[in-house]
Amino acid sequence: MKKKIAVLSMIIMFMATLAFGADYKKDIVGDWSYEFKGQQATMKHRIDGTFTLVIGGITVNGKYAVKGNNLTLVADGKETPYTIETFDGKKLTMKRVKDNRIIVYEKK
Repeated sequence: MKKKIAVLSMIIMFMATLAFGADYKKDIVGDWSYEFKGQQATMKHRIDGTFTLVIGGITVNGKYAVKGNNLTLVADGKETPYTIETFDGKKLTMKRVKDNRIIVYEKK
C-alpha cells in the first residue's frame, strides 16, 4: 500500500510540474526591441516558428523553437540557445547559454 501511495504521489508531482511549468510559445510571438552592444535591434517572432532580426542595417531571417523556458534561434545553420528567465507581459528577460549574456526584449 505504501508503495502505491509513493508512486501515486510521484505521478501527481510530475503532472503538476507539467501543468504549472512555464511555456512561452505564445508569449514570444510578436514584435520586440532590445539593445545589443550599443545598437538598437528589432525582432519579430511569428506564430509559424520563423523570425526576422534587424540590427545595424543587417537583416537576419531564421527559425525558432520554444520548449518550456528554452528558446533556440536557428539562422544560417547556427543554433543559439537561450533560457527565458522572466516574463511580465511586456519585458522578457533571457540568458544566452554560451556566455550567460542577458538580453531583455521589450514588447512593441
